[in-house]
This record gives sequence, C-alpha cells and structure tokens, in this order.
Amino acid sequence: MTRRLFLFETRRLVRHPLVWGATVLVLALQTFLSWDQQPDLAMDPINATGLATCLAAAVLVVASLAASRDGRHGMPESLAGLPGRAEHRTRALLLATPLVAGLAAAVAVGGYLAIRLLSGPAGGRLDVWEPLTAVAAAVLAATLGVAVGRWSPWLIAGPLVVAVLGFLIYQNPLNGQARWLLPVMQDHQPDWPDRPSAVHLVYVLAVAAAFGGIALLRHRVRPAPAVAVAAALAVAVPTGATTASTRPPVALPTNVELTAGHVDSRVRERYLGPDAYRCTVRQGLTYCAFPGYEPWIPLWEQAIQPVVAMLPAALRTRAPQVRQISPTWGFAAWDTRMIRTPMSWGHPDQRRMLAEDMAFLATGLYDSAAEHHDARREVLCDVRGQARTVVAHWLIGQVSPPGPRRELYTDRNQGRLIGLDWGPAEIGYAKLLLASPGARERIQAHWDTLMKPTTTIDQALPLLGLERKFNAPMGATPCM
Repeated sequence: MTRRLFLFETRRLVRHPLVWGATVLVLALQTFLSWDQQPDLAMDPINATGLATCLAAAVLVVASLAASRDGRHGMPESLAGLPGRAEHRTRALLLATPLVAGLAAAVAVGGYLAIRLLSGPAGGRLDVWEPLTAVAAAVLAATLGVAVGRWSPWLIAGPLVVAVLGFLIYQNPLNGQARWLLPVMQDHQPDWPDRPSAVHLVYVLAVAAAFGGIALLRHRVRPAPAVAVAAALAVAVPTGATTASTRPPVALPTNVELTAGHVDSRVRERYLGPDAYRCTVRQGLTYCAFPGYEPWIPLWEQAIQPVVAMLPAALRTRAPQVRQISPTWGFAAWDTRMIRTPMSWGHPDQRRMLAEDMAFLATGLYDSAAEHHDARREVLCDVRGQARTVVAHWLIGQVSPPGPRRELYTDRNQGRLIGLDWGPAEIGYAKLLLASPGARERIQAHWDTLMKPTTTIDQALPLLGLERKFNAPMGATPCM
C-alpha cells in the first residue's frame, strides 16, 4: 500500500507547477545576479545555497498542504472506506517529498554551477559539501512540511513557518552563535577561514530525519519512529553545537599590518605562510594569486598589459608585481611597489582599477599622493594642470575610458579617503591623445620631461602634438 501511495505522490509532485516554477526561478535569478562576475568556486555554491531557500520554501508549503489533505473538505469520511490508513499516506509523503525536493534542488544548484563553470575561468576552491547542503535543506523543508501538515489543523501553518524561517535566515548574520542552527548560513567572504560545511550538512540531514519521525508520531507512538527521532536528535545536538561554536572572523583595521598575533593559524597559513601565493611571469610581469585563483591571471593581464605596452622600454622592465590581496586580512600599509587585485573579478570597474594602478604608479602619481598625505594630512592630492596627469589618463584609456577622480585607500585612523584630484581638462586632453596617431611615439620620446611634476599641460601640448582646447590651470595646492 505504501509503495503505491509513494508512486502516486511522486507523480503528483513531479508535475507540481510550484516546485518546478521555484526551481526555474532560483536558477534564472541566481544566474542573473552573477552574470558580470567571474565564477568563484569558493562563493558560487554558497550563494546558490542561500537562494535555493526559495525553492525549499515552496517545497515546505506543498508538503504541508499534501499532508493536511486528509482533514479537510470531507476527506476523512471519503478515505475511511479505503484500505490504506493515514499512517501509510504519511509514509508515502515522507518518501516522495524529500525525493522530489532533493531532485529539484540538485537541478537548480547543479544547473547554476554548470552555467558558471561554462561562463569563464573559475577561481577559488570548491567545497563539495556546500551544494549538497542545498539539497539537504530542500529535504529538510519537505519533512518539516509533512510534520507541520500532520500536526497543525490550519492550512496557513505551512506559509507561517516559511515566513518565520525566511525572516530568521535573512537576519542570520545577526543571530550570533545560533546562526549555524538554521539550514542555511550565507554570511561568508572568499578570504574567510573554511566553514564547518561537512558538519553542518550532517546536522541538517539529522534535523530532517527528526521531523520525519515527528510526522509519523502524530498517528500513534511506535518504537520505530520514536527511536528514529531519538537517534536523529543524538546526531543533531552535537553537530549543531559544533557548528554553533564557529565564530565569524573579525576584520583588521586597514592600517594594521597582519602578523602572527592577530589571527588564527588557518588565516596565518593561508595569507602569510610560505605557500600563500602562486606566482607566474607573463610578458615580463610577475602575477601572484592565492591558490585556486591562478586561472584569473590571464584576465588580470588583459587589464594590465595594454598599459605596460605603452610605457618606455626601460620602464617596462621595472614594472611592479601584480598581487592578489585579501580585503579582510591583507590591507596593510600603503605600498607603491605592487598592484593589488581583488578577491572577486569580472566587473568592468575592476579592469579600470588595475589599469589606473599601473598608470598612476608608472607616472609617479601614487608616490606623490603618499608623500602629500604624509606631509599635509590632506584628503586629496591635487594633480590638475600637470602633464603627467594627462599621460596617466591616456594610459588608462588603453583599457577603459578615463573618468572621475579615484579614491586610493582608506585611512581609518583619520576617517578619511585619500585620493587624486583632477578636472575635465585632463580628461579632455587624454581623449584627444587617444584619438591622435603617433601619440605613443611622442610620449615615449619626451617621457622624462612629461613626468616632471613641474611640467604643465600648456608646456606639454607642443610635445604631445595637441592644440590648446581647454583651460588647464595648476591646482591651488598641487602635490609634487
């Protein structure tokens, strides 16, 4: 009897529009939200698991409505004459709903990860337990839905449970030590220590089994479901306590150098240890990435190399190292000897940032900004009216159109943003240079003169082969 009911419920759920509608919605929405970012195996499974809670919510509602069918619209009298008892129908639902829910979650998360892997080079390291947690969360929603439908006489009970759990999951970063007791914990950054994902997966599965036993105990107290609940709780309690003991990392101030005394051994080994970086030399430049992010190095090169190719030959041989940095642990002192790449990649603004770093380093604007800030404690380094500012924006234009001023770094002790300040004249002349044939040869021929902070734009126009088009006065307090 249970087998036939199981097949019936499975066919009904497989054809249910709410389950597969939520599956398609989760897959499409998650793909849309990440379309402009390179695949990151450290974050994509976590992001997909979090959004898959929408699918779990649909499963919970469907399961609770299916389990409560027996008690509404005269169904008890209609079912009384059938050979199968309510307990058989509960068993069938406890077999069918987790199966279909797990399949739908696997389609949503697996499909999303497949799309991400096909969309470009993937960085990071995959934690295989994370996508499995999405499937386990859907299974938990199915058994919880059956339990709610059996124990509660109200049809609104399922949606109410969904609303409460949804609010708690949304507020999860604020839940303190209890945040890991929910099926999904999305608060994470790619440079944080590893999550207790395997233990958390066991915890979610144990809670799912416990709710399955609770649903069966609604009919009568029998040894098998009672033992199942006890065994599930015996697993859920210690694993839940283990995951709840995981504390979130604390970010260091940006002006603090990362040392052995600041963070735990996992972070020290990953970001300060001898194997913290994987470095390679490409076209004379050294690129260093954290383990797992080496596939992104050619993408960084696409943003750096067009700028380097415009520099004089002697300067190209002294190009700084390109190194990936950790925003949580690695923002230490101001360093003009390297170009820093982020833990994520893909947005056009990131290409521009790398191009700016190389251009500002090559033209000496970064050094001037650092010296200016140390001497004057002012927020902006005024580089208006200087010829090297125009050259810097011409270099940036090899990758991305020149734009407004750039904030270089944050000084948290003073609570201020330090940056370079330029005006529309510098942008205008840079655009004219980009459209001028032979600009590279003229700039390289007069590089030393153009790089002097005292060389004004008006003085440089004949060297650049440009006519005066804009008023470009020096700043009131220029940094040199």
